[in-house]
Amino acid sequence: MKKILLYGHGGAYNHGAEAIVRSSIPVFRKAGCPILLSTHFPEQDREFGLDRLVDRLIPADLSLIPRERAAADLEGKIQATREIYRDALAEIDEETICIGIGGDNYCYPNWYRQGIFHQRAKEVHGKSILWGCSIQPEMIESEMEDILCGHDRIYARESLTAAALQAHGAGQVILQRDPAFFLQPEEIPLPEGMGPRTAALNISPLILRRQGSLLQYFAEAVRLLLERVDSLLLLPHVTMPADDDRQALSSLARMLTPQERARLCLAPDTANAAQRKYLISRCAMLVCCRTHASIAGYSCGVPTLVVGYSVKSRGIGLDLGMEQWVIPWEKASDLPKRTVELWEARNEVHTLLRKVCKDDMELCVCDI
Repeated sequence: MKKILLYGHGGAYNHGAEAIVRSSIPVFRKAGCPILLSTHFPEQDREFGLDRLVDRLIPADLSLIPRERAAADLEGKIQATREIYRDALAEIDEETICIGIGGDNYCYPNWYRQGIFHQRAKEVHGKSILWGCSIQPEMIESEMEDILCGHDRIYARESLTAAALQAHGAGQVILQRDPAFFLQPEEIPLPEGMGPRTAALNISPLILRRQGSLLQYFAEAVRLLLERVDSLLLLPHVTMPADDDRQALSSLARMLTPQERARLCLAPDTANAAQRKYLISRCAMLVCCRTHASIAGYSCGVPTLVVGYSVKSRGIGLDLGMEQWVIPWEKASDLPKRTVELWEARNEVHTLLRKVCKDDMELCVCDI
């Protein structure tokens, strides 16, 4: 029986991953077949209701990750990885459409976790699709290139990735915006203290580990913002135990005075990706690190300043005409100045975003 297997999903505490699932499922449902979701943390997906969107969750066996880490070579890591995902891989047959929904999973050293799903699909003559992806061009070496070029279809979410894939011989590439651009905001009560002159702020500990001074630059930007706005919404977009935006935002808050902290408000932990997008949509401006926080801002017309660390932030910004408002993490010292400049240009930027996002093509999958 024909079925769809989604893989590359780490769990809904990454609300960007959740946003991809939420916005993609209605499109995949058009195929009229069961949808299975391979996941690292099914309890997170149940907490945020993703289990009700798919037909079945298939947990990975994370107890085997130490074996993967201890493997001496790539082949050993691949063998361990096949065991980690054995239950999901067992679902793949010639009637299966395997869809990698992990966004930037090919940007990291453990990209081979994605490759085993593709290779299994090809072994049994199933279909393999890569969906809404970004790929760091310099990471595409021969083994990754062979896997990428073997996909039946690749949907690149920004033009820098699309160009890199085509330069490496992938001829089946379609440029299409990240599915989260199409996620509909879900209204919830606004946090106390939030109003029409609220700016939103998101910080990723991932970037803080790369740029030790970044938190100080964010504190300077916050003080400048608080001279111009009524309040500041702290908006975590990833709350994984090992990578929790709340910790970074709490560290920032401790750098502020009691008077400044009194003007902060916090997105509720219970808010799902669509609800967090709604909160962002009600803000006058957004300063962020997480890609899917920026996508929520862009697609709602909210002037957005991004501190980026990879091809995804640069490519998405470039395609929207927002490249001047993407700051590489190496130039984080520009953040305070650029924050003020975006505030002053916010009306023009809002108009630009409304124009470039209103005529979006329909999110689609060919030949599913």
